[in-house]
Amino acid sequence: MFNKSIAYRLSIYISIAVIAVFISFIAANYIFNRKLMRENLENTAIGMSMEINSLINKYIITAKEVTVNLAEQIVYYSKNQDAELLLSNVMNEYPFLNAIHVMMDSTILLPFNNYYIFQKNGELAFEQGNDTNFFCPNERKMFIKIRELSTSGWSEPFRCIENGNLVVSYFNPIWNYNEDGTKKIAGHVISEISLLELNLAINRMEIGDRGYAFLINKNGDYITHPDESRILNKNVYELPAKTLDKKKINLPEIFSAGKAGSAIIYPEILNFEKSWVYYTPINENRWFLIFIMPYRELFADLYWLTIRMIFFAFLGILFISLIVNYIAKKLIEPLSDLTSKLSEFSTQETDGIEISENEVKKVADSLEYLKARFEQYRIVREEEELKSLRRTQDLLQASEIQQSLIKTTFPAFPERKDIDLYAIYKPARQISGDLFDYFFVDDENLVFTIGDVSGKGIPAAIFMSVAQTIIKNHASYRKAKNIVNKANIELCTSNQHQYFLTLFLGVLNIKKGELNFCNAAHNFPYIMKTDGKIVELKLSHGLPLGLYPDKGYKDAKVKLEPGDTIVLYTDGVTEMVNDQKIQFGSDRLKENLRKFEGLPPSEIVQRLDKKLESFKGEAPQADDICLFVIKYTP
Repeated sequence: MFNKSIAYRLSIYISIAVIAVFISFIAANYIFNRKLMRENLENTAIGMSMEINSLINKYIITAKEVTVNLAEQIVYYSKNQDAELLLSNVMNEYPFLNAIHVMMDSTILLPFNNYYIFQKNGELAFEQGNDTNFFCPNERKMFIKIRELSTSGWSEPFRCIENGNLVVSYFNPIWNYNEDGTKKIAGHVISEISLLELNLAINRMEIGDRGYAFLINKNGDYITHPDESRILNKNVYELPAKTLDKKKINLPEIFSAGKAGSAIIYPEILNFEKSWVYYTPINENRWFLIFIMPYRELFADLYWLTIRMIFFAFLGILFISLIVNYIAKKLIEPLSDLTSKLSEFSTQETDGIEISENEVKKVADSLEYLKARFEQYRIVREEEELKSLRRTQDLLQASEIQQSLIKTTFPAFPERKDIDLYAIYKPARQISGDLFDYFFVDDENLVFTIGDVSGKGIPAAIFMSVAQTIIKNHASYRKAKNIVNKANIELCTSNQHQYFLTLFLGVLNIKKGELNFCNAAHNFPYIMKTDGKIVELKLSHGLPLGLYPDKGYKDAKVKLEPGDTIVLYTDGVTEMVNDQKIQFGSDRLKENLRKFEGLPPSEIVQRLDKKLESFKGEAPQADDICLFVIKYTP
């Protein structure tokens, strides 16, 4: 070796060094990428689980919300003989619902106490009467259990033998309010979801080539599965012994803990091929979502990448060996090859331009090109940052404009002794959808409002401001129902995004002590009487504003005595949740109001605000809060 020429030895030494570097690089790259892929698998699965969770929540959360809303509205619609219209609209709006049952007892005087609407041959079928309607015996068993409950929740999945459908239901009680303000259960609303539809939707999700996902309930029963014969017929606790190592994977402990995780299993449906499984809970109903992906499929890209790297490394080694051998003879020519490759990397438009053969100039031109590209990138980046800053500033300015429209100066009417009022307004975000207002239309009549716009953000705030202006424009009618009717028609005309507004509007005649009011689906206000009683104005005069221009509104009157106090609020007060997921509720609100008897409005509002903050604790404020108290002091 030492007798060989320098050129020969240089070629051998450099070739050996290059081979060693390539081998080390490929090995290190394989180990690193394998480790990185393993670490990123769970993040990928979490992302996929969020997508499927979103799909499931479309069914589960929507079914829950629909059931709760129907339980609150069905008595009103039944009394107006619009129950079929209400239920049909809901079923048309949410086609994944299989059926809706309404069961009410005779304590509520209605034309019919039971309603049943369901999908039949692609169309809606509706039944009503005083006997309970059901399609299969399993529904009847479920109804018997639900009637004994005073809470809402999910039923266990069951199979309807008559049509082979698999169903799970959410139920919510219907409350009947007595004259003394107490309530008792008067029935239930039950909404059914077809598990076959849910299974079909999950199976449409692409999880690799052979991966799949399914749901199980808290007992380990299959709720969905690519193999439909397993649904409600088999249980994960009955898996074959070679599917998983039960010493390492404790299924009861995993499901009782309710936490996400991953493991290695050998599923029967994939012929016991080694696979990776990721499981995550669905907290709404204690179900579990499970992903399974064959191990070979997970690392297929890594295997192909390594093979390609070895192939190109072999070509690189061969090429470098030839170059090194050639460099020993011609030291200048490799520089030309290097500059050519650098020029290819920084390709530019060269039509009509003479290309220089000077290697140094090629390097300089390439560096100038790269510098120009970097400068373009920097300019684009700065423009994007400027746009983001402008959007943030726009949001802050919108918040400032909205806050300027909110009345914060108290006492509101310092020159008057016959009325005293106070309010606080606390948005959950920068922009709010709540509203309140008060003003005298003449020397005797005080108009006051409180409302809550559906939705969040700037569009809801704009809708709120428009509604506030429209109401004020029609305040000269001095009749609550006339003001609300006019405002509803105008809001429906300009409501392109289907926002709606719950509203309580009162017209208080200071001289007579008469309160004329209209409640459009807003929270019921309270009147704190001077004798210590708290009267709830449990009257509703119509749907929220902005939905139906042809729906009329009614109003009512109530006599106020000197010293009576009106307490108004939005649902952000009663629906405030603490860190134990417990709502503040209307009962707790009334209990606190009893303690504030005789206090001026400012004291009542400030003390209630402190109670709410103490109750909320460290939990975030989820909804806008508005408290508005008026005391009649003639």
